[in-house]
Amino acid sequence: MVDWQDPTTILSEFGAFVKLIHVVDGIYIWEFICNLSFEWSLLRRRRQWRWTAALYIACRVATLAQVLSDLVGLNVMGQIDCRLWLIFLLVFGYAATALSLSLYALRSVAVWQRSMPITVFSVAIILTNIGVWIRYVIEAQSQWVAVTQSCSWQGTHKTLLNNILLLGTEVTLIVLMATGIYSHNRGLRAFKIMYREGLFWLIIAAAVQTVPVVFLVLNLNEAMNVMFIIPSVICTSIGATRMYRALSDRQAGNVLDFWETSRDETTGEIRFRRQTQVVTRTDGGHGAETASTTALPMGRLVRTQPGSEERYVERFVERFEAHAIDDDSVSMPDAKSGIDMEDDDKLEPEWVAHAK
Repeated sequence: MVDWQDPTTILSEFGAFVKLIHVVDGIYIWEFICNLSFEWSLLRRRRQWRWTAALYIACRVATLAQVLSDLVGLNVMGQIDCRLWLIFLLVFGYAATALSLSLYALRSVAVWQRSMPITVFSVAIILTNIGVWIRYVIEAQSQWVAVTQSCSWQGTHKTLLNNILLLGTEVTLIVLMATGIYSHNRGLRAFKIMYREGLFWLIIAAAVQTVPVVFLVLNLNEAMNVMFIIPSVICTSIGATRMYRALSDRQAGNVLDFWETSRDETTGEIRFRRQTQVVTRTDGGHGAETASTTALPMGRLVRTQPGSEERYVERFVERFEAHAIDDDSVSMPDAKSGIDMEDDDKLEPEWVAHAK
């Protein structure tokens, strides 16, 4: 049986911890760089600026600051002030987590159409997390270890309450969002909307968060206690920011759905297909547009019979915003379903007809 308190075992587990953190930090740096175009479009006003964008940017920056703190503490060439390093690490990590929870909470409030009890409850549980985190930051301890030439986080088992509370908050937000969506929809439609609203990102974050909770309950050693805490924070942040970007694109009309149909006036036969188009707008939505389209094949639009000429087929295209055609989005009766807590301008359907 493994002696988890043996110094050799602890040193081996610490080496595994360092490798894991480098991998996870590398993933987040890649994620951050690949999505910088979204922030750039916000700063250039090519996307509509809402106050929730400040939460999104702050979440991304705080997570990046935590990643850099990780790399500094694990790769320093000489002794540093370990307690100061740990304070920076915890402050940035908890700030990123609080901002991620705020984005998820805003989504839950929007699903419940800004219900005041849901809003108050969501704010209360996030503030409770922040209060517990501040208390732990004040008590956190770290010391320099000459063998590993790095800082060692001491008293990690005390973070059990923090992680249990965070897991409970994520599960609560999952239940709020799922019940809010299901109350307006039934059957498979509800699951489609849950997927579209980004609920699966929160489910993934909660699933990952259970891992550090389990290891903290087992309390094998200091290295194993902190092994999965930082990966869970980064996973929560990535999920929240990806959800925000997807919903922002849909609300801004950057994702369009339209039907292309054909009708044989002789037989009355109608064929159709649904297409999804991702539009990139420039100059605040008033300039040029570029689009990429995906669609299912329609097949032949002109049918012939033996000994007869091809019949005339009238073909037309109708295009409009995604939420104007999507049956799922109709289930959200008003603009309150948006991620933004502000009143969004209602987008009128844009119809474009072509005839051949």
